[in-house]
Amino acid sequence: MYSVAVTPDGKRAVSGSRDETLKIWDLESGCELQTLKGHAGSVYAVAVTANGTRAISGSSDKTLKVWNLATGRALRTLSGHSLPVYAVAATPNGRWGISGSEDRTLKVWDLESGSECHNLQGHTHAVRGVAVTPDGERIISGSADATLKVWDLAGGRLLETVRGHANRLEAVTVTPDGKFAISGARDETLKVWNLEGGQESPVLPGHIWAVTAVAVTPDGKRAISGSRDETLKVWDVESGHAFRVLSGHAGSVMAIAMTPDGKRAVLVSENRTVGVWDLGSGRELRSLLGHTHHVETVAVTPDGKRAVSGSHDHTIKVWNIRTGIELRTMLGHTGSVNSVALTADGRRAVSGSDDMTLRVWDLESGHDLRSLRGHTAEVYAVAVTPDGKRAVSRSYDETLKVWDLEIGRELRTLHEHTGTASSVAVTPDGKRALSGSSKDILSAWDLETGAMISSFAGESEMTVFCATPDGRTIAVGERSGRVRFLRLEIGDQG
Repeated sequence: MYSVAVTPDGKRAVSGSRDETLKIWDLESGCELQTLKGHAGSVYAVAVTANGTRAISGSSDKTLKVWNLATGRALRTLSGHSLPVYAVAATPNGRWGISGSEDRTLKVWDLESGSECHNLQGHTHAVRGVAVTPDGERIISGSADATLKVWDLAGGRLLETVRGHANRLEAVTVTPDGKFAISGARDETLKVWNLEGGQESPVLPGHIWAVTAVAVTPDGKRAISGSRDETLKVWDVESGHAFRVLSGHAGSVMAIAMTPDGKRAVLVSENRTVGVWDLGSGRELRSLLGHTHHVETVAVTPDGKRAVSGSHDHTIKVWNIRTGIELRTMLGHTGSVNSVALTADGRRAVSGSDDMTLRVWDLESGHDLRSLRGHTAEVYAVAVTPDGKRAVSRSYDETLKVWDLEIGRELRTLHEHTGTASSVAVTPDGKRALSGSSKDILSAWDLETGAMISSFAGESEMTVFCATPDGRTIAVGERSGRVRFLRLEIGDQG
Protein backbone atom coordinates (compact mmCIF):
# COMPACT_ATOMS: atom_id res chain seq x y z
CA MET A 1 0.00 0.00 0.00
CA TYR A 2 1.22 3.45 -0.91
CA SER A 3 -1.12 6.03 0.63
CA VAL A 4 -3.73 6.66 3.29
CA ALA A 5 -6.03 9.49 4.39
CA VAL A 6 -8.44 9.81 7.32
CA THR A 7 -11.93 11.33 7.13
CA PRO A 8 -12.42 14.52 9.19
CA ASP A 9 -14.63 12.73 11.73
CA GLY A 10 -11.84 10.23 12.41
CA LYS A 11 -14.10 7.24 11.81
CA ARG A 12 -12.78 5.98 8.46
CA ALA A 13 -9.50 5.64 6.61
CA VAL A 14 -9.04 5.46 2.83
CA SER A 15 -6.00 3.60 1.53
CA GLY A 16 -4.48 3.26 -1.94
CA SER A 17 -2.48 0.26 -3.10
CA ARG A 18 -0.36 -1.39 -5.76
CA ASP A 19 -3.37 -3.64 -6.51
CA GLU A 20 -5.02 -0.67 -8.33
CA THR A 21 -7.76 -0.24 -5.70
CA LEU A 22 -8.72 2.05 -2.84
CA LYS A 23 -10.19 0.60 0.33
CA ILE A 24 -12.36 2.27 2.96
CA TRP A 25 -11.85 1.06 6.56
CA ASP A 26 -13.81 1.51 9.79
CA LEU A 27 -11.17 2.62 12.32
CA GLU A 28 -13.16 1.55 15.38
CA SER A 29 -13.89 -2.01 14.30
CA GLY A 30 -11.01 -2.52 11.89
CA CYS A 31 -13.47 -3.74 9.25
CA GLU A 32 -13.06 -3.07 5.55
CA LEU A 33 -16.17 -1.21 4.37
CA GLN A 34 -15.66 -0.93 0.60
CA THR A 35 -13.22 -1.53 -2.24
CA LEU A 36 -13.11 1.19 -4.92
CA LYS A 37 -12.10 -0.01 -8.37
CA GLY A 38 -11.39 1.99 -11.50
CA HIS A 39 -7.70 2.81 -11.78
CA ALA A 40 -5.56 0.86 -14.22
CA GLY A 41 -2.36 1.23 -12.20
CA SER A 42 -1.02 1.53 -8.65
CA VAL A 43 -2.75 4.13 -6.46
CA TYR A 44 0.07 6.33 -5.16
CA ALA A 45 -1.88 9.12 -3.46
CA VAL A 46 -5.19 9.66 -1.65
CA ALA A 47 -6.78 12.78 -0.17
CA VAL A 48 -10.19 13.32 1.45
CA THR A 49 -12.21 16.53 1.16
CA ALA A 50 -12.85 18.51 4.34
CA ASN A 51 -16.52 17.49 4.47
CA GLY A 52 -15.56 13.82 4.30
CA THR A 53 -17.83 13.02 1.36
CA ARG A 54 -15.28 12.61 -1.42
CA ALA A 55 -11.81 11.17 -1.98
CA ILE A 56 -9.26 12.07 -4.65
CA SER A 57 -6.77 9.49 -5.84
CA GLY A 58 -3.68 9.67 -8.04
CA SER A 59 -2.31 6.70 -9.94
CA SER A 60 0.46 5.33 -12.10
CA ASP A 61 -2.17 5.26 -14.87
CA LYS A 62 -1.52 9.06 -15.12
CA THR A 63 -5.03 10.01 -13.94
CA LEU A 64 -6.82 11.26 -10.87
CA LYS A 65 -10.24 10.01 -9.85
CA VAL A 66 -12.84 11.68 -7.64
CA TRP A 67 -14.89 9.23 -5.55
CA ASN A 68 -18.14 9.39 -3.61
CA LEU A 69 -17.21 7.79 -0.26
CA ALA A 70 -20.81 6.93 0.62
CA THR A 71 -21.44 4.93 -2.54
CA GLY A 72 -17.92 3.97 -3.57
CA ARG A 73 -18.61 5.28 -7.08
CA ALA A 74 -16.07 7.13 -9.23
CA LEU A 75 -17.65 10.52 -9.97
CA ARG A 76 -15.14 11.60 -12.58
CA THR A 77 -11.67 10.95 -14.01
CA LEU A 78 -9.17 13.81 -14.37
CA SER A 79 -6.74 13.34 -17.26
CA GLY A 80 -3.87 15.60 -18.25
CA HIS A 81 -0.63 14.39 -16.70
CA SER A 82 1.75 12.59 -19.05
CA LEU A 83 3.37 10.42 -16.33
CA PRO A 84 2.28 8.83 -13.01
CA VAL A 85 0.59 10.98 -10.36
CA TYR A 86 2.46 10.79 -7.03
CA ALA A 87 0.67 13.35 -4.85
CA VAL A 88 -2.81 14.82 -4.41
CA ALA A 89 -4.40 17.35 -2.07
CA ALA A 90 -7.75 19.12 -1.74
CA THR A 91 -8.41 22.70 -0.74
CA PRO A 92 -10.28 23.28 2.56
CA ASN A 93 -13.46 24.27 0.73
CA GLY A 94 -13.39 21.07 -1.32
CA ARG A 95 -13.65 22.90 -4.63
CA TRP A 96 -10.12 22.41 -5.94
CA GLY A 97 -7.83 19.43 -6.20
CA ILE A 98 -4.05 19.65 -6.66
CA SER A 99 -1.89 16.93 -8.14
CA GLY A 100 1.86 16.39 -8.47
CA SER A 101 3.37 14.10 -11.08
CA GLU A 102 6.50 12.46 -12.37
CA ASP A 103 6.08 14.77 -15.38
CA ARG A 104 7.51 17.54 -13.10
CA THR A 105 4.28 19.56 -13.01
CA LEU A 106 1.49 20.34 -10.60
CA LYS A 107 -2.05 20.76 -11.81
CA VAL A 108 -4.99 22.52 -10.17
CA TRP A 109 -8.39 20.98 -10.94
CA ASP A 110 -11.98 22.14 -10.52
CA LEU A 111 -13.47 19.13 -8.73
CA GLU A 112 -17.04 20.03 -9.68
CA SER A 113 -16.50 20.28 -13.44
CA GLY A 114 -13.36 18.13 -13.72
CA SER A 115 -11.58 20.83 -15.72
CA GLU A 116 -7.88 21.71 -15.40
CA CYS A 117 -7.44 25.27 -14.09
CA HIS A 118 -3.66 25.70 -13.80
CA ASN A 119 -0.55 23.84 -14.93
CA LEU A 120 2.33 24.77 -12.59
CA GLN A 121 5.82 24.31 -14.01
CA GLY A 122 9.14 24.90 -12.27
CA HIS A 123 10.37 21.70 -10.66
CA THR A 124 13.15 19.92 -12.53
CA HIS A 125 12.28 16.42 -11.31
CA ALA A 126 9.18 14.49 -10.21
CA VAL A 127 6.79 16.17 -7.78
CA ARG A 128 6.53 13.80 -4.80
CA GLY A 129 4.46 15.75 -2.28
CA VAL A 130 1.69 18.36 -2.29
CA ALA A 131 -0.03 20.24 0.53
CA VAL A 132 -2.39 23.23 0.79
CA THR A 133 -2.29 25.88 3.51
CA PRO A 134 -5.38 25.99 5.77
CA ASP A 135 -6.55 29.28 4.24
CA GLY A 136 -6.59 27.62 0.81
CA GLU A 137 -4.42 30.33 -0.72
CA ARG A 138 -1.06 28.60 -1.17
CA ILE A 139 0.23 25.27 -2.46
CA ILE A 140 3.40 23.68 -1.07
CA SER A 141 5.12 21.16 -3.32
CA GLY A 142 8.09 18.89 -2.67
CA SER A 143 10.15 17.37 -5.44
CA ALA A 144 12.87 14.88 -6.28
CA ASP A 145 14.89 17.99 -7.20
CA ALA A 146 15.33 18.43 -3.39
CA THR A 147 13.35 21.69 -3.26
CA LEU A 148 10.05 22.93 -1.89
CA LYS A 149 8.10 25.47 -3.87
CA VAL A 150 5.34 27.77 -2.66
CA TRP A 151 2.64 28.68 -5.18
CA ASP A 152 -0.25 31.13 -5.29
CA LEU A 153 -3.28 28.89 -5.89
CA ALA A 154 -5.62 31.47 -7.37
CA GLY A 155 -3.12 32.92 -9.82
CA GLY A 156 -1.02 29.82 -10.43
CA ARG A 157 2.19 31.82 -9.75
CA LEU A 158 5.41 30.58 -8.16
CA LEU A 159 6.00 32.62 -4.99
CA GLU A 160 9.15 31.05 -3.58
CA THR A 161 11.64 28.19 -3.90
CA VAL A 162 13.09 26.75 -0.68
CA ARG A 163 16.31 24.71 -0.63
CA GLY A 164 17.95 22.75 2.17
CA HIS A 165 17.55 19.01 1.76
CA ALA A 166 20.46 17.02 0.33
CA ASN A 167 18.31 14.46 -1.45
CA ARG A 168 14.88 14.09 -3.01
CA LEU A 169 11.80 15.01 -0.98
CA GLU A 170 9.28 12.24 -0.34
CA ALA A 171 6.57 13.98 1.68
CA VAL A 172 5.35 17.41 2.74
CA THR A 173 2.65 18.68 5.07
CA VAL A 174 1.54 21.99 6.61
CA THR A 175 0.77 22.77 10.27
CA PRO A 176 -2.88 23.67 11.03
CA ASP A 177 -2.00 27.34 11.65
CA GLY A 178 -0.43 27.56 8.18
CA LYS A 179 2.85 28.93 9.53
CA PHE A 180 5.12 25.96 8.99
CA ALA A 181 5.74 23.28 6.36
CA ILE A 182 7.37 19.99 7.32
CA SER A 183 9.24 17.96 4.75
CA GLY A 184 10.74 14.46 4.78
CA ALA A 185 13.49 13.42 2.39
CA ARG A 186 15.85 10.63 1.41
CA ASP A 187 18.64 12.41 3.23
CA GLU A 188 17.08 10.80 6.35
CA THR A 189 15.90 14.09 7.85
CA LEU A 190 12.74 16.08 8.42
CA LYS A 191 12.92 19.83 8.14
CA VAL A 192 10.52 22.42 9.50
CA TRP A 193 10.14 25.55 7.37
CA ASN A 194 8.74 28.93 8.34
CA LEU A 195 6.39 29.74 5.46
CA GLU A 196 6.43 33.41 6.27
CA GLY A 197 10.10 33.79 5.47
CA GLY A 198 11.21 30.48 3.98
CA GLN A 199 13.63 29.99 6.86
CA GLU A 200 14.56 26.51 8.04
CA SER A 201 13.64 25.68 11.65
CA PRO A 202 15.03 22.67 13.56
CA VAL A 203 16.15 19.68 11.50
CA LEU A 204 14.62 16.45 12.77
CA PRO A 205 17.16 13.63 12.28
CA GLY A 206 16.86 10.18 13.69
CA HIS A 207 15.70 7.66 11.09
CA ILE A 208 18.41 5.40 9.76
CA TRP A 209 16.89 5.21 6.30
CA ALA A 210 14.85 7.39 3.98
CA VAL A 211 11.87 9.30 5.46
CA THR A 212 8.93 8.41 3.27
CA ALA A 213 5.90 9.88 5.06
CA VAL A 214 4.98 12.60 7.51
CA ALA A 215 1.85 13.97 9.19
CA VAL A 216 1.06 16.60 11.81
CA THR A 217 -1.35 16.41 14.74
CA PRO A 218 -4.32 18.82 14.56
CA ASP A 219 -2.88 21.04 17.29
CA GLY A 220 0.29 21.50 15.24
CA LYS A 221 2.54 20.53 18.13
CA ARG A 222 3.66 17.09 16.99
CA ALA A 223 4.90 15.55 13.77
CA ILE A 224 4.84 11.85 12.98
CA SER A 225 7.29 10.48 10.46
CA GLY A 226 7.56 7.10 8.79
CA SER A 227 10.61 5.59 7.16
CA ARG A 228 12.01 2.73 5.14
CA ASP A 229 13.69 1.72 8.40
CA GLU A 230 10.23 0.35 9.39
CA THR A 231 9.71 2.78 12.29
CA LEU A 232 7.53 5.75 13.11
CA LYS A 233 8.80 8.64 15.18
CA VAL A 234 6.78 11.22 17.10
CA TRP A 235 8.41 14.66 17.26
CA ASP A 236 7.99 17.88 19.17
CA VAL A 237 7.88 20.43 16.35
CA GLU A 238 9.11 23.37 18.41
CA SER A 239 12.14 21.67 19.94
CA GLY A 240 12.90 19.22 17.15
CA HIS A 241 13.22 16.31 19.59
CA ALA A 242 11.83 12.83 18.94
CA PHE A 243 10.10 11.76 22.15
CA ARG A 244 8.67 8.44 20.97
CA VAL A 245 9.68 5.72 18.51
CA LEU A 246 7.01 3.31 17.31
CA SER A 247 8.66 0.11 16.19
CA GLY A 248 7.52 -3.38 15.39
CA HIS A 249 5.94 -2.66 12.03
CA ALA A 250 7.05 -5.10 9.32
CA GLY A 251 7.82 -3.23 6.13
CA SER A 252 8.65 0.27 4.98
CA VAL A 253 6.09 2.85 6.07
CA MET A 254 4.69 4.40 2.89
CA ALA A 255 2.05 6.86 4.18
CA ILE A 256 0.60 8.22 7.43
CA ALA A 257 -2.62 9.99 8.33
CA MET A 258 -3.84 11.36 11.66
CA THR A 259 -7.23 11.07 13.26
CA PRO A 260 -8.73 14.50 14.08
CA ASP A 261 -8.35 13.96 17.83
CA GLY A 262 -4.60 13.50 17.32
CA LYS A 263 -4.60 10.27 19.30
CA ARG A 264 -4.15 7.74 16.50
CA ALA A 265 -2.08 7.39 13.37
CA VAL A 266 -3.14 5.22 10.47
CA LEU A 267 -0.36 3.93 8.28
CA VAL A 268 0.10 1.77 5.23
CA SER A 269 3.18 -0.09 4.20
CA GLU A 270 4.78 -2.40 1.68
CA ASN A 271 3.67 -5.47 3.65
CA ARG A 272 0.06 -4.98 2.39
CA THR A 273 -1.39 -4.10 5.79
CA VAL A 274 -3.26 -1.16 7.24
CA GLY A 275 -2.22 -0.48 10.83
CA VAL A 276 -3.92 1.67 13.46
CA TRP A 277 -1.56 2.99 16.14
CA ASP A 278 -2.24 4.63 19.49
CA LEU A 279 0.18 7.53 19.80
CA GLY A 280 -0.21 7.79 23.55
CA SER A 281 0.89 4.25 24.31
CA GLY A 282 2.89 3.69 21.12
CA ARG A 283 0.96 0.45 20.50
CA GLU A 284 -0.53 -0.86 17.30
CA LEU A 285 -4.22 -1.32 18.04
CA ARG A 286 -5.00 -3.63 15.17
CA SER A 287 -3.77 -4.89 11.83
CA LEU A 288 -6.16 -6.30 9.28
CA LEU A 289 -4.78 -9.53 7.90
CA GLY A 290 -6.22 -12.78 6.59
CA HIS A 291 -7.55 -12.53 3.08
CA THR A 292 -5.07 -13.27 0.29
CA HIS A 293 -6.71 -10.90 -2.20
CA HIS A 294 -8.72 -7.70 -1.99
CA VAL A 295 -11.94 -7.72 0.06
CA GLU A 296 -15.15 -6.95 -1.81
CA THR A 297 -17.81 -6.81 0.91
CA VAL A 298 -18.41 -6.75 4.65
CA ALA A 299 -21.41 -6.96 6.98
CA VAL A 300 -21.76 -6.72 10.77
CA THR A 301 -23.92 -8.96 12.92
CA PRO A 302 -26.85 -7.23 14.70
CA ASP A 303 -25.13 -7.55 18.08
CA GLY A 304 -22.11 -5.67 16.73
CA LYS A 305 -19.70 -8.38 17.84
CA ARG A 306 -18.73 -9.98 14.53
CA ALA A 307 -17.91 -8.87 11.02
CA VAL A 308 -18.33 -11.05 7.95
CA SER A 309 -16.17 -10.28 4.92
CA GLY A 310 -16.14 -11.60 1.36
CA SER A 311 -13.11 -11.48 -0.87
CA HIS A 312 -11.73 -11.92 -4.36
CA ASP A 313 -9.87 -14.89 -2.87
CA HIS A 314 -13.21 -16.80 -3.03
CA THR A 315 -13.58 -17.00 0.77
CA ILE A 316 -15.79 -15.56 3.48
CA LYS A 317 -14.24 -14.79 6.85
CA VAL A 318 -15.87 -14.15 10.22
CA TRP A 319 -14.04 -11.78 12.58
CA ASN A 320 -14.32 -10.77 16.21
CA ILE A 321 -14.62 -6.99 15.93
CA ARG A 322 -13.31 -6.19 19.40
CA THR A 323 -10.23 -8.39 19.21
CA GLY A 324 -9.69 -8.43 15.43
CA ILE A 325 -9.38 -12.23 15.57
CA GLU A 326 -10.45 -14.28 12.58
CA LEU A 327 -13.01 -16.77 13.90
CA ARG A 328 -13.44 -18.91 10.81
CA THR A 329 -13.05 -19.12 7.06
CA MET A 330 -15.92 -20.41 4.94
CA LEU A 331 -15.06 -22.13 1.68
CA GLY A 332 -17.36 -23.04 -1.18
CA HIS A 333 -17.50 -20.33 -3.81
CA THR A 334 -15.33 -20.74 -6.90
CA GLY A 335 -15.31 -17.03 -7.78
CA SER A 336 -15.01 -13.64 -6.11
CA VAL A 337 -17.47 -13.09 -3.25
CA ASN A 338 -19.12 -9.79 -4.13
CA SER A 339 -21.87 -9.41 -1.54
CA VAL A 340 -22.78 -10.69 1.92
CA ALA A 341 -26.05 -10.13 3.80
CA LEU A 342 -26.99 -11.38 7.27
CA THR A 343 -30.27 -12.54 8.73
CA ALA A 344 -31.74 -10.39 11.52
CA ASP A 345 -30.95 -13.01 14.16
CA GLY A 346 -27.27 -12.96 13.16
CA ARG A 347 -27.18 -16.74 12.70
CA ARG A 348 -26.91 -17.01 8.91
CA ALA A 349 -25.15 -15.23 6.06
CA VAL A 350 -26.13 -15.17 2.39
CA SER A 351 -23.39 -14.54 -0.15
CA GLY A 352 -23.35 -13.74 -3.88
CA SER A 353 -20.42 -14.53 -6.15
CA ASP A 354 -18.84 -14.32 -9.57
CA ASP A 355 -19.51 -18.07 -9.81
CA MET A 356 -23.20 -17.10 -10.50
CA THR A 357 -24.45 -18.67 -7.25
CA LEU A 358 -25.69 -17.63 -3.83
CA ARG A 359 -24.77 -19.63 -0.75
CA VAL A 360 -26.40 -19.77 2.67
CA TRP A 361 -24.04 -20.19 5.63
CA ASP A 362 -24.38 -21.04 9.31
CA LEU A 363 -22.23 -18.46 11.09
CA GLU A 364 -21.81 -20.51 14.26
CA SER A 365 -20.48 -23.64 12.57
CA GLY A 366 -19.27 -22.15 9.30
CA HIS A 367 -21.18 -24.83 7.38
CA ASP A 368 -22.42 -24.22 3.84
CA LEU A 369 -26.14 -24.95 4.26
CA ARG A 370 -27.18 -24.74 0.62
CA SER A 371 -26.27 -23.37 -2.81
CA LEU A 372 -28.80 -21.32 -4.82
CA ARG A 373 -28.42 -21.63 -8.59
CA GLY A 374 -30.29 -19.85 -11.34
CA HIS A 375 -28.46 -16.69 -12.40
CA THR A 376 -26.58 -16.83 -15.70
CA ALA A 377 -24.00 -14.15 -14.81
CA GLU A 378 -22.14 -12.81 -11.78
CA VAL A 379 -24.20 -12.09 -8.65
CA TYR A 380 -23.31 -8.64 -7.36
CA ALA A 381 -25.86 -7.80 -4.65
CA VAL A 382 -27.86 -9.69 -2.04
CA ALA A 383 -30.46 -8.59 0.51
CA VAL A 384 -32.42 -10.59 3.10
CA THR A 385 -35.97 -9.96 4.32
CA PRO A 386 -36.33 -9.04 8.02
CA ASP A 387 -37.89 -12.41 8.88
CA GLY A 388 -34.87 -14.19 7.39
CA LYS A 389 -37.02 -16.40 5.17
CA ARG A 390 -36.25 -14.90 1.75
CA ALA A 391 -33.34 -13.37 -0.11
CA VAL A 392 -33.30 -11.07 -3.12
CA SER A 393 -30.32 -11.14 -5.47
CA ARG A 394 -29.30 -9.08 -8.46
CA SER A 395 -26.99 -10.10 -11.24
CA TYR A 396 -25.27 -8.93 -14.37
CA ASP A 397 -27.78 -11.13 -16.24
CA GLU A 398 -30.16 -8.12 -15.79
CA THR A 399 -32.54 -9.94 -13.45
CA LEU A 400 -33.48 -10.00 -9.81
CA LYS A 401 -34.39 -13.30 -8.18
CA VAL A 402 -36.38 -14.00 -5.01
CA TRP A 403 -35.32 -17.10 -3.06
CA ASP A 404 -36.82 -19.20 -0.27
CA LEU A 405 -33.92 -19.60 2.15
CA GLU A 406 -35.52 -22.44 4.10
CA ILE A 407 -35.71 -24.87 1.19
CA GLY A 408 -33.26 -23.19 -1.21
CA ARG A 409 -35.80 -22.74 -3.99
CA GLU A 410 -36.14 -19.89 -6.48
CA LEU A 411 -39.57 -18.32 -6.02
CA ARG A 412 -39.60 -15.92 -8.96
CA THR A 413 -37.48 -13.94 -11.39
CA LEU A 414 -38.04 -10.22 -11.98
CA HIS A 415 -37.27 -9.29 -15.60
CA GLU A 416 -38.54 -5.76 -15.95
CA HIS A 417 -35.20 -3.95 -15.63
CA THR A 418 -33.77 -1.79 -18.41
CA GLY A 419 -30.04 -2.06 -17.96
CA THR A 420 -28.02 -3.98 -15.39
CA ALA A 421 -29.39 -3.76 -11.86
CA SER A 422 -26.77 -2.01 -9.75
CA SER A 423 -28.13 -2.50 -6.23
CA VAL A 424 -30.93 -4.10 -4.24
CA ALA A 425 -32.62 -3.59 -0.86
CA VAL A 426 -35.69 -4.85 1.00
CA THR A 427 -38.17 -2.56 2.78
CA PRO A 428 -38.41 -2.97 6.56
CA ASP A 429 -41.82 -4.67 6.33
CA GLY A 430 -40.31 -7.33 4.06
CA LYS A 431 -43.04 -6.90 1.46
CA ARG A 432 -41.15 -5.01 -1.24
CA ALA A 433 -37.76 -4.94 -2.90
CA LEU A 434 -36.06 -1.85 -4.28
CA SER A 435 -33.63 -2.07 -7.17
CA GLY A 436 -31.50 0.55 -8.86
CA SER A 437 -30.47 0.34 -12.49
CA SER A 438 -27.55 1.56 -14.58
CA LYS A 439 -30.24 3.21 -16.75
CA ASP A 440 -31.07 5.65 -13.93
CA ILE A 441 -34.25 3.79 -12.91
CA LEU A 442 -35.38 3.00 -9.36
CA SER A 443 -38.03 0.28 -9.21
CA ALA A 444 -40.19 -1.05 -6.40
CA TRP A 445 -41.39 -4.66 -6.54
CA ASP A 446 -44.04 -6.65 -4.69
CA LEU A 447 -42.22 -9.70 -3.35
CA GLU A 448 -45.39 -11.79 -3.08
CA THR A 449 -46.53 -11.35 -6.68
CA GLY A 450 -43.31 -10.27 -8.41
CA ALA A 451 -45.14 -7.28 -9.88
CA MET A 452 -43.46 -3.92 -10.32
CA ILE A 453 -45.35 -1.47 -8.10
CA SER A 454 -43.75 1.73 -9.33
CA SER A 455 -40.62 3.14 -10.93
CA PHE A 456 -38.87 6.47 -10.99
CA ALA A 457 -36.46 7.90 -13.55
CA GLY A 458 -33.67 10.02 -12.10
CA GLU A 459 -31.14 12.36 -13.64
CA SER A 460 -28.27 9.91 -13.09
CA GLU A 461 -27.63 6.44 -11.73
CA MET A 462 -29.26 5.86 -8.35
CA THR A 463 -26.41 4.51 -6.33
CA VAL A 464 -27.85 4.27 -2.80
CA PHE A 465 -31.27 4.18 -1.28
CA CYS A 466 -33.06 3.30 1.95
CA ALA A 467 -36.66 3.16 3.11
CA THR A 468 -38.31 4.68 6.15
CA PRO A 469 -39.56 2.19 8.80
CA ASP A 470 -43.05 2.24 7.31
CA GLY A 471 -41.62 1.42 3.88
CA ARG A 472 -43.46 4.25 2.15
CA THR A 473 -40.79 6.94 1.77
CA ILE A 474 -37.48 6.26 0.05
CA ALA A 475 -34.40 8.43 0.36
CA VAL A 476 -32.37 8.15 -2.85
CA GLY A 477 -28.82 9.29 -3.57
CA GLU A 478 -27.75 9.70 -7.20
CA ARG A 479 -24.36 9.56 -8.86
CA SER A 480 -24.80 13.29 -9.62
CA GLY A 481 -24.70 14.04 -5.87
CA ARG A 482 -28.39 14.87 -5.67
CA VAL A 483 -30.60 13.44 -2.89
CA ARG A 484 -34.29 12.82 -3.43
CA PHE A 485 -37.13 11.75 -1.14
CA LEU A 486 -39.71 9.65 -2.96
CA ARG A 487 -43.17 8.62 -1.81
CA LEU A 488 -43.90 5.00 -2.65
CA GLU A 489 -47.53 4.88 -3.80
CA ILE A 490 -48.95 1.36 -3.54
CA GLY A 491 -52.66 1.96 -3.88
CA ASP A 492 -54.78 -0.74 -2.27
CA GLN A 493 -51.78 -2.85 -1.38
CA GLY A 494 -50.89 -0.65 1.59
